[in-house]
Amino acid sequence: MSIINQTRQPIYRDDQEVDPLYNPIYGATRALVGFTQGLFKHLPSGRYRWSSDPNQTEIMISDLMPITSEMLSFRPAVLTMTGQVSFGNTAQASLQDVNPKTGHKVYRDILSSTVTFNCISRNGIEASRIAWFIAHHVKSLRVFLQRNGPFLRIGHDVMILGEQPAGLIVQDAADGGAINVPVAVPFALAHKWEVREPSYEHDTTHVNLTTIGVGDSRTTNSYQITNEVN
Repeated sequence: MSIINQTRQPIYRDDQEVDPLYNPIYGATRALVGFTQGLFKHLPSGRYRWSSDPNQTEIMISDLMPITSEMLSFRPAVLTMTGQVSFGNTAQASLQDVNPKTGHKVYRDILSSTVTFNCISRNGIEASRIAWFIAHHVKSLRVFLQRNGPFLRIGHDVMILGEQPAGLIVQDAADGGAINVPVAVPFALAHKWEVREPSYEHDTTHVNLTTIGVGDSRTTNSYQITNEVN
């Protein structure tokens, strides 16, 4: 039996505001996946109880990745997919402040996106039951998500989409494939970044001063000016 690889790249939380490799949308998606896994982890055995052990779990919950009919023949799956991301442009040029000592500019804006939970099963009733369970708890526990996650707004506009016909997710010539009931969860989060002033980035300035005297005599003095701005 094929098992979905549940390993993920780590989230680097050190200096998130200035690290260009930190992806806040990826962090938000990870938070929602972990939240959903926690919901199903507390269900009783035999009721779609989730476990980190791929051999013990009764439901697969992970990021969007290819699945096969072999996987779904044993258990349903919840796979997340992140939609497009947009900047809100909530202030003039998104500028928050300028450091008068260094000239560095700090910007802040609001990012908006949507995470879709694809609730996939061989049975449409089972897929709808799982979709309702996720949508209901995201709506009910939105305050918990805002307090413990990176979200400014979440759980207000949860949408349970219509049942998608079999064969769109997994094509199977034997029984027609799997049925998907998507749950769309829009969210917004704050994003802050800094743009450093290039003229303050050098460490030292080398200066050569040449003084022309009487006749052809010349005097050259060299100086090192150290940047003392931190």
